[in-house]
Amino acid sequence: MSSQHLPRLDADGLADLAVAAFTREVFLTPKPGLPDCRTAQTPANSVFSSLVNVGVRLHGPLRAAGGAGADTAQLAAACRAAQEVVPHTASLNGFDVAARALCLLTTAWAQGAVDPRDACARALALDERVEPSGDFHESYRLLSGRTKWRGLTAIEAALSAVREARTRSLTEETAQLDALLTLMAAMDDERVVRDKGPLALRIVQEDAAAVLAAGGAGMPEGRRRLAELDEQLTRYGICPATSGALLTVVLFLDSVDSRPLGVAA
Repeated sequence: MSSQHLPRLDADGLADLAVAAFTREVFLTPKPGLPDCRTAQTPANSVFSSLVNVGVRLHGPLRAAGGAGADTAQLAAACRAAQEVVPHTASLNGFDVAARALCLLTTAWAQGAVDPRDACARALALDERVEPSGDFHESYRLLSGRTKWRGLTAIEAALSAVREARTRSLTEETAQLDALLTLMAAMDDERVVRDKGPLALRIVQEDAAAVLAAGGAGMPEGRRRLAELDEQLTRYGICPATSGALLTVVLFLDSVDSRPLGVAA
């Protein structure tokens, strides 16, 4: 069911769905190279622990973004507030980018986006008008100029992967992991290149593609290859931060676009 046939959501409703998408991404396990709940009780996983309550605190900035309308200053303030909610250690794993992207997409839907592609196009246009801030500055962009349209294609492919997995009656966790792997295989993650070099990016892309070629996270061989990818990224400290952030985007787009008809504005 396309969102253009569903009741419009107000800023509060959009913020609720955005918080839910952020929270699902945080708790999804196992995410290769990204924080998840497997080591929630260990000091080494302080990033995960610091994120547990972030979603709730994001609601205010997200609601403000949804109500910004054409007020770019209000949207910029909402983006900054959302990024500031994310702990610095988590920003190294792309959660700050996810928070900013959710603000932009919330505004895009509130402005009348009719489907996920339209929402992304509107969000990318807003991204050009709202100056990013923070330690990584240009890396806060939803997608950079060089990777913008390839990234948009990857988002659409990941959204299709989630929905295709559901048609095969796979678990929601498996559907979301396949979406993440689709993003990892397709994206030229600039943070990976900056932090670990081009060889690290090649490892991420080729090994994620190998998991998908083996049937994805829901098949025995795919699960085995996923475990190997996870072990390799952990060993070398490779974090596919951009793919993690874009998974949050995919989960949000999916929730807005396919919510039950009973969920009204």
